[in-house]
Amino acid sequence: MPASSPADRDPAAPTPASASAPSPAAAPAPGAGVAGALPSDASTAASVTAHVVCSLRVGVAVFGPDGLVCLANPACSRLLGRELTVGAPPEQVLAADDPLLPLVRQALAGAAVTAQDVHRHRPGSPCCWLRLEATPLLDPTGTPLGTMLTLEDVSELKQGERHMWQVEKMSALGRLAASLAHEVGNPLSAIDIQLQLLEEDVAAAGGDLAATASRRLHIARTEMRRLDNIVRSFLRFSRPPELRLKRVNPGELLGDIYALVEPEARERHLSLKLEVAPDVPSIQADENQLSQALLNLLINAFQATPDGGRIGLACQAAGDEVVLTIWDEGHGIPAADLERVFELYYTTKDEGTGLGLSIAQRIVHQHGGVLSVDSVEGQGTQVSVRLPAAR
Repeated sequence: MPASSPADRDPAAPTPASASAPSPAAAPAPGAGVAGALPSDASTAASVTAHVVCSLRVGVAVFGPDGLVCLANPACSRLLGRELTVGAPPEQVLAADDPLLPLVRQALAGAAVTAQDVHRHRPGSPCCWLRLEATPLLDPTGTPLGTMLTLEDVSELKQGERHMWQVEKMSALGRLAASLAHEVGNPLSAIDIQLQLLEEDVAAAGGDLAATASRRLHIARTEMRRLDNIVRSFLRFSRPPELRLKRVNPGELLGDIYALVEPEARERHLSLKLEVAPDVPSIQADENQLSQALLNLLINAFQATPDGGRIGLACQAAGDEVVLTIWDEGHGIPAADLERVFELYYTTKDEGTGLGLSIAQRIVHQHGGVLSVDSVEGQGTQVSVRLPAAR
């Protein structure tokens, strides 16, 4: 569609609020300091200010005293998922159920809003965390001129905080398990020895009662050993085994996993796709443990994808990292559950243990990597494992 000239536009129609970048100002004379580089006239200063605001990665929106949009930079429109227009009230920009709306209203009413983090969902896009701050704008006499709102995407920061929280939780769990194994394991061993001695005494006594008692003592010892195995398994899970690192080709690693699960995919009529980019660098990894983590992720994809669906494995380089990706076109994860997928024992499956993702995350963290999950309910899930390339 051809662009219309200013004269052709409807004067009543709202105009985009994004700040426009001016033409570059003349270069300062050689030897001039920073102060000498600043524009001297008000119009040029305003033009440079608009250029700076337009270039910011942080979203900036200015509302007038009437609560209507006066200005918004492109970053603000990008973060909100829609373009702000001059003269629009916040209710026209944000949906009624948008968690940002009450905070914006609060800020426009004059209340302080400082570093408020909001978990927000944009249709068709992964959920994100936005940090909102409000600053009242006053003239030199203290008369209110409006309110400036700033928006910043802190999703990666929140993901890092969750990751560190999981690591700390696993560490605390390891200490608890060690104490539990010691405090519970020793009495269990003592009880098992006493049951064994009692079983021998009963057998020596003979008679019908001895046979019945011996059978029940045998059951008790079997359950005691099972309980001891549970304690030991809990200890093994909480104490990650030592890595045996070696140089591993990530493409070949994914290829081996693909060959392992391809027969099951074929049996379930699933389309399993493997994509390995050329020239992917090697990684330092414990091949067995990393394979276990990737298999856990792949099992989740199999369980989430109905027969006839598609699942993919991919490997590519990204700077000084290697990214391994497993995606599916299954039912996806609800936005409310996405924040909890790494919690121990949290699962939405009837027969799930809630340990698969936690184990995978622990293994990836041991390798110095990061595991992230992006999902849209009804469309599918993508799990990415970022690992440092071998030097």
